[in-house]
Amino acid sequence: MQPAAREDGWHTDPFEPTVVDGRMYARGAADDKGQVFFHTLGVRAHLAATGRTAPAVTLKLLIEGEEESGSPHFRELVEARADRLAADAVIVSDTGMWSETTPTVCTGMRGVADCEIELYGPDQDIHSGSFGGAVPNPATVAGRIVAALHDEHEHVAIPGFYDGVTELTEAERALVAELPFDEEAWLRTAKSHGTLGEAGFTTLERVWARPTAEVNGIGGGYQGPGGKTIVPAGAQLKLSFRLVAGQDPAKIELAVRDWLAGLVPAGIRYEIVFGAPTRPCLTPLDHPALTAVAGAMSRAFDGAKVRYTREGGSGPAADLQDVLEAPVLFLGISVPSDGWHAPTRRSSSISS
Repeated sequence: MQPAAREDGWHTDPFEPTVVDGRMYARGAADDKGQVFFHTLGVRAHLAATGRTAPAVTLKLLIEGEEESGSPHFRELVEARADRLAADAVIVSDTGMWSETTPTVCTGMRGVADCEIELYGPDQDIHSGSFGGAVPNPATVAGRIVAALHDEHEHVAIPGFYDGVTELTEAERALVAELPFDEEAWLRTAKSHGTLGEAGFTTLERVWARPTAEVNGIGGGYQGPGGKTIVPAGAQLKLSFRLVAGQDPAKIELAVRDWLAGLVPAGIRYEIVFGAPTRPCLTPLDHPALTAVAGAMSRAFDGAKVRYTREGGSGPAADLQDVLEAPVLFLGISVPSDGWHAPTRRSSSISS
């Protein structure tokens, strides 16, 4: 659960569900309490439509509450209860649809690996007139590391980074191109003034099906008002890597460590610490279980054509796929206007 407070911009108490104009506003209404609840509503509808007193198939519900913290205990739980959780298919609700009028089914989520890098130079800040240009500067090294992260085509320049990546097929690229994508509207949502990314791919392909490397934070040296002519004692970097099918977070970690070791000069000490990784997950387009999910979605939307998306974010779905050896299907019905992680000034609601 993401934190929330009234002063963040909420028009209602974040943790008191409030219905306004047919929509329910509450922290987590769409991400993901409401979608979890829809599973139970689906069971109720199935029983009512068939007159049965028990579902026609065996259903097992697993509700996990640590996703926003990286699901650090999820895989251990699934491994410990693998026999109890065994299934022919897994349905995950923590995704969304393209829009209220364009039904879609998500076919994959990216994985993620992230790290913090601490760079140490002199034992304290020292005078740049007396020592600058003659000793290594950790802030300069931090800048060089960031500059080395991508090449001129915005490809990630870490050796071995793309090893094993499952490339988009022409059929998959055609399906992405079918979506009614308005790049200007997308940029407004992103609060950005332009697009930039790996050459040879569209915006949607970049955020759904390509791995990335991002600088999440950079710091070091004097940050106060005015100047201070020093060589700083240290600098810091925070990096994250979104991963796609075919990539192994453990191999990415090794590649990053080797790459970093080749960039840090003598006289600079450093530490690199990785967080808990999340593996990528992808459902093959020709899997019969995916066909069944898309068919059900189409019937719910009066026979409308169902298109396919992916999710640029990450979640623990790959643990279910790996441990249970079952296909993972994504069936989320939240839409972008629900404002995940946002206060009610940008919706954060779900239709009631």
